[in-house]
Amino acid sequence: MRDLNAIPKAELHVHIEGTVRPDIARQLAKKNGVTLPDDIFTPDGQGYQWSGFIDLVTRVYQAMAQCVRTRDDFKTITEDYLDRCANEGAVYVEIIACCGQVHLAGISYKDMIDGIADGIDSARAKHGIEARINMTFERHRPGVEAQNDADMILSYKHPYIVGLDIAGGEMAGDIPQFMNDYNRVVQNFGRPLGIRLHAAENVGPQNGWDALALNPSRLGHGVRIVEDATLVDEIVKRGIALEVCPTSNILAGVYPDFSAHPLKKLLDRGVRISLNSDDPGLFGNSIGEEYRVAHDEFGLTRDQLVQITRDAINDSYADAALKTKLLARVDAMVAANFNMRRPGPAPSP
Repeated sequence: MRDLNAIPKAELHVHIEGTVRPDIARQLAKKNGVTLPDDIFTPDGQGYQWSGFIDLVTRVYQAMAQCVRTRDDFKTITEDYLDRCANEGAVYVEIIACCGQVHLAGISYKDMIDGIADGIDSARAKHGIEARINMTFERHRPGVEAQNDADMILSYKHPYIVGLDIAGGEMAGDIPQFMNDYNRVVQNFGRPLGIRLHAAENVGPQNGWDALALNPSRLGHGVRIVEDATLVDEIVKRGIALEVCPTSNILAGVYPDFSAHPLKKLLDRGVRISLNSDDPGLFGNSIGEEYRVAHDEFGLTRDQLVQITRDAINDSYADAALKTKLLARVDAMVAANFNMRRPGPAPSP
């Protein structure tokens, strides 16, 4: 599709450290006096290399992420990513941030959040793109660490923080151990937070059932709900949206190739989805590339892709006024680029 960049886009699932390109990583490492292992980069230095997906999202990810150490560093990586998104037609992005980065790189929680917010403000001033933040618990940090992370999240309630997540490698029965701290943050944050968590990707549909105990409005990935027709029906009944990351699912080995991926099956069953890049700096993909995959590999039409964007905005945790503004911008972009206008659904509260 020649006019793919002209399609307005929205992204709800991207990890901020995972957006860092190799050149930015080396730039920040030099500034901060950090020595990055040579073997995390491809020989030409243009990409990351790894021995398997787990190696990529643990050793390579953590080695790269340690170079992000200051408020200005977080501004740099956030602004860089939103610049790239805006150049591909994106109007809204929700960024995932985690408390673990504070410990990995020795930055204060407040500086991390303020740096991301600075990047959001700078990108908005240049492009009009909007972004918000989802904080997350990490599955490899249960117990006391999760309690401390909850305290950290509650210590600084920046207005750009709009949702709460549980991320990391899924394991059977892992969600209940976070519920007390998760609920403590939700109940004490002082304003509503969107309820979301990574689920039903690696473990399978049982992990999706466990996730429903938190009454989420979105699931990160969630694609393996397709293996349980009753769960699919429940997801549709509740109006829960899936943050689908096709390229990530292939790289992670959840599916061998796009022909085996259930994106189209989920849409045909009435499941709401958004398209997302997950860790584009590491994976070498982008939000624009995920829309291209949806078109080329799954046969989605331009109108279907625009509707996915509208659905993503409605399923986002932006406030009602911002949703209205974003939907109007989508309509204006469609009208200007394709000489057509089709009003989307009214924004959800």
